[in-house]
Amino acid sequence: MKTRLFFLVLLFICFSCGTNNKPLSEVQKEKIKGEVKEVVNTIIKGLKEVNFEVFIEPWLDSPDFVFISNGGGIYNYKFLMDKIKPVWNELLNHELTLIDEKYAILDNSTVLCTMNCKDLVDYKDGHSVIADPMALLFIFKKINDEWKVIYGVHTFSPKSVNKSEDSQLD
Repeated sequence: MKTRLFFLVLLFICFSCGTNNKPLSEVQKEKIKGEVKEVVNTIIKGLKEVNFEVFIEPWLDSPDFVFISNGGGIYNYKFLMDKIKPVWNELLNHELTLIDEKYAILDNSTVLCTMNCKDLVDYKDGHSVIADPMALLFIFKKINDEWKVIYGVHTFSPKSVNKSEDSQLD
């Protein structure tokens, strides 16, 4: 009797462990992609409106958060917030142009989003900088039923521009 019960429990454990890793259907992937894209659009909206609170809302305030930027900087959430927020006070506007984006749905709670874009930034002191090309990578995790950025990479090639060169940016 104990042997049968042992095998029954072992069989139950095997089946219950295996069912959690079922591949996602295309419909499930598209639903997840749509949810994450809404969050990406929030980040872009905050960027274009130069609204720091909207921009940063989807980022996970956690010691596990990591952000990597040009020059080899690896930042945690607090350090990044302390460095970015003061810079935003110097900005007049962002003109972000999204060229391409890709979503890799790893599972039902983890998504990679890569974006190829360019970004023209005007500063209140009158100077402008274009980042072209610019690449972004965000890793999203579903936490408490919300998609949050847990990891980001920002790499770009900046150059100062004259606003009279605007027509050359398109």
